Amino acid sequence: MTRSVGIALSVLALIITGRPLELDAQQQAAVRVPRSVLEQYAGDYVYPDGAPFKLVLDGDALIQEAQGRRLPYTPISETLFMLGPVFTAEFVMEGGGLTQVLSDGAGVEYRLRRKGAPPAPPPAPVAAVSVPRSVLEQYVGVYEYIAGQMQRTDLRVRIRLDGDTLVRDMGQEVELIPLSQTRFKVGNTSLMMEFVVDDWGVTQILGSGFQQMLTRRTSKR
Repeated sequence: MTRSVGIALSVLALIITGRPLELDAQQQAAVRVPRSVLEQYAGDYVYPDGAPFKLVLDGDALIQEAQGRRLPYTPISETLFMLGPVFTAEFVMEGGGLTQVLSDGAGVEYRLRRKGAPPAPPPAPVAAVSVPRSVLEQYVGVYEYIAGQMQRTDLRVRIRLDGDTLVRDMGQEVELIPLSQTRFKVGNTSLMMEFVVDDWGVTQILGSGFQQMLTRRTSKR
């Protein structure tokens, strides 16, 4: 199986097996995006490994066509759409071209450039923030997803210290870059992770925008 097919099938599997978080009434309300805006997003796109797909307009609906399947984009705003029950697709301008940021709000993110667009500029460096080791040590441990957010119950998030750096391990280790004493950037993605310490212990909030996943620390090691 080629890598491009593997990516596509992985995305499809997550769309089928995942279950969305509960949205509030305002987020569930229908959003109508003008056709003139949707027309800006239609076109040919390419996955990072070169696998192509199309976005087409069917009436006033935006549809993804790839490998013989059609998936509708459900608008949340004029730039943010739900793709299936789990993934969001956000359209942003980068380096003079349109990019689609496809994310599950947890650990998967793809930046999909529209075909023919100029290469995206390198990400701006994140300003260094020094967090005392005593604070980082509070976050070390094993976390479990709070029930009701997804069908899988076997996923664990392990947070450990490598020197004075927090590292997240979900089968693949990713450095957590501090933006403050509680908020961290997940590697080179646009995902953010925030730690909340309260009377219940430590809660880890992972995601971006409205789409967030909550995990609770179950053990310190």
